[in-house]
Amino acid sequence: MKVKVDKREHRAAEKLNLEYLVENELLVCCPLIPSKQFVNYCKERDILISEQQLERFDELGIFKPIARFNYPKIKRKIEYLDNGKQYRSLGILQENEKWEGDIFEEYAQYWPGIDSEKDWYTEGLMWDPNLKPFIKWDLFDKDLVERKAECYYSIFQIYPLNTLIKATRLELRSEWWVSYSPEEIKSKFDQILKWAEEIIVSYQNIENVQHFAALICQVLSNRYYPKTQSDRRSITIPGGSMNPQKKWDWYEYSRNYKPKEILEYLGISIEKLKKLHQRLRVQIRYIDPLRDWYGLVSFVKLEKKKKLKGRALLAQSLYPMIEMIRFFIEDITGEDLPEPHESQNWRKERFYGEEVKNNELRYLEFLTNQFGLNPKPKMILVVEGEGEGVQFPRLSEQLLGYPFSRLGIDIYNLEGIGGFTGKKKREKYGALEKFIDEYHRRQTIIFVVLDNEGRAAKIKEELVKAPSRFYPSRTITSEELIHLWNKNIEFDNFSHQEIAEAMTELCEKRYTFDKGEIATCEQSFNSGKSNPLGKLYEEKLDYELPKPELLSILFRMIIVNGEKEFDEHGNALRPVVKLMRKITLLSVRNYQPTCFETQQKNQESGFLGEQLGKLT
Repeated sequence: MKVKVDKREHRAAEKLNLEYLVENELLVCCPLIPSKQFVNYCKERDILISEQQLERFDELGIFKPIARFNYPKIKRKIEYLDNGKQYRSLGILQENEKWEGDIFEEYAQYWPGIDSEKDWYTEGLMWDPNLKPFIKWDLFDKDLVERKAECYYSIFQIYPLNTLIKATRLELRSEWWVSYSPEEIKSKFDQILKWAEEIIVSYQNIENVQHFAALICQVLSNRYYPKTQSDRRSITIPGGSMNPQKKWDWYEYSRNYKPKEILEYLGISIEKLKKLHQRLRVQIRYIDPLRDWYGLVSFVKLEKKKKLKGRALLAQSLYPMIEMIRFFIEDITGEDLPEPHESQNWRKERFYGEEVKNNELRYLEFLTNQFGLNPKPKMILVVEGEGEGVQFPRLSEQLLGYPFSRLGIDIYNLEGIGGFTGKKKREKYGALEKFIDEYHRRQTIIFVVLDNEGRAAKIKEELVKAPSRFYPSRTITSEELIHLWNKNIEFDNFSHQEIAEAMTELCEKRYTFDKGEIATCEQSFNSGKSNPLGKLYEEKLDYELPKPELLSILFRMIIVNGEKEFDEHGNALRPVVKLMRKITLLSVRNYQPTCFETQQKNQESGFLGEQLGKLT
């Protein structure tokens, strides 16, 4: 696409020449790169080009390098080592210096650096190709097999080059040409020649807005390019302190930056820059095959984004141009222009909520929810002991076929409810209340499973009535999210015979327990005594009952005889299996919010806690 620019833009383009770049030290963060490196840079981004083609574009005057270097030949004093197999440099042989030893001839090389560029430019060894007639590149000295000259480009010139390559490319299909007569072929060739001449002339005579955009971005690169090399949480500052010629501090440079003075020098209006920004946004997003995932990709580490291929990598290399112009305009006017994936009618804060504007973590959370990539748990299953912590996931995976990790369920072992629920004096909320309230605020269900021992019933009552600190219109949690066994997990789920067999296996038959003893234990539990099974076990064997091992045996009984755990309609028969199904369903239905509005609706829906006005 070739666009005519007005006279002010033309004057601005003329001002953005090599002299201006060198004198104002604007090649630090994004130094110019030699033609060979530029070709590789383009090919990695699916722009097929060669040095010969670049030279032809230069000759035609439709795409020129930013700078041309002619390398002077130098003589280096050397000392041969290892019988002439190696040599050591003793420095450059200066003019009129006497030296009787060996010398080695080579071409001096340009190394990017502030003082270095000024020296080369002052000495006339570096110049702007736009200001001199075309000189054939003839880069190589065939005798020394070295480059004696070099043409240098800005990385931002990949943008106008991409447009030029597409405009000058013509595809000839063999399946059509074989059917043409000689007269038709001649006519086609005449048409092609006419088309080619018109294209070249148009690019020679019309100012190219893409080329102007590349120059603008090179001028802005020291200040804004590091801000674009980001994962939205940190930036990467290229060049600068690595420069051996002169120490350069990006932070100091940024503090002293005067964007209005640059705008005044260019003599271009803010409105023209806004139109340029808009044009770049539209064109570059059209290039990007990942444009629908821009928000997510913008959070990817810089080194990972650089491993993209083809057009995806090209787009990631062009997006900084949009952002640099956006930052420049914002610094001058304070106006917040759309990001590359936004438009005037669609801004992320309007979709995800105002709080994402200055909160990258919240924005990332909504994005990962939208793409189903958020690794945070959808549910945390809170249990009292190690046994439940191991056996619940085992039962879900081996009997129901649903691993907790795939369901988004994590498990938290309280190691006894007593120490986790205590309140200090004058505290409104205990540790468990705070734990549940905090995670429910984050849309992670806390599902609590408790034995009906000690204060468990009272704890449940307090949890389902206490108002949330974050959403006072609802309770911290609901009855549906707290499961209280009638007695405990063993008596509620296993017969006296099953428990007796499991305890006998556990002690390796050193004692044979019978179901009558287990029945007596359950009656004892009803009288309020804690852990009657443990007391029985210790009386018979003189050591404590290892409850985790007991539960392992009991749950193995369920899994081994899994077909007996369901009726003919597939309904679970045992309470713990019913509980696992309930937990699974709750986790699956805990849809994570993709915007602030959805988050608020979820919090007020009654899913995480009862609405206080509805409590009786």
